[in-house]
Amino acid sequence: MSASNQIAIIEDEPEVLALLSTTLADAGYDIQTYSHAIDFEKALAAAPPDLCIVDLGLPDKDGLGVVSNIAAQSDAAILVISGRTGLNDRITGLELGADDYLAKPFEPREVVARVRALIRRRAATTSPAETTIYRFSGWEVDFATFLLTDGKGATQRLSASEASLLLVFLKSAKRLITREQLQVALDDRSDSISFDRTIDVRVSRLRSKLNDKTRNPKIIKTIYGAGYIFISDVT
Repeated sequence: MSASNQIAIIEDEPEVLALLSTTLADAGYDIQTYSHAIDFEKALAAAPPDLCIVDLGLPDKDGLGVVSNIAAQSDAAILVISGRTGLNDRITGLELGADDYLAKPFEPREVVARVRALIRRRAATTSPAETTIYRFSGWEVDFATFLLTDGKGATQRLSASEASLLLVFLKSAKRLITREQLQVALDDRSDSISFDRTIDVRVSRLRSKLNDKTRNPKIIKTIYGAGYIFISDVT
């Protein structure tokens, strides 16, 4: 395990924080722990980790706001671990930038499995063996920096999840890709009840970044009942 695989855990329950910290440290990760959002967000500005584990029930700030800030400020992968088990909470977390959502109580082995999947996904997106810059429909994306640039030169940051999804589409341009194929390609571990909705939320987030309208798409077309096609030319 590379020492660069740094994980920040934001959790205010001491027992849960200790369990997560010990489990992931034993798995070979470099761990930083926080019980308050304010302390974590100061550290995030100075040195973003590779992955953040966020509890939604924090004492000083709603965890969903923390998720949104992480996605806006860094390319860290985000795993939400929360006692909020409703599908709406899961979807909201994904809409705000989370890459995965695990409900409490959890099995430590499941946490390690999901963390490894997210680290692999993030590493695959930034692999030096891959082409890092792609151009399509007036956009340019650089996977070395997770920056998306429009035709006027304005840039915005992609989250780890958005970058991974976009790379899958770019490599499968002009071909139908089903939700099941996206789930496999992204190593998505969402449960069988909600994974269709999860994939749809991820695509919606990406479309929003690309200003691609659902009713008249120029980049990502929905094939109802089948999946999606990335219809733009790619260079």
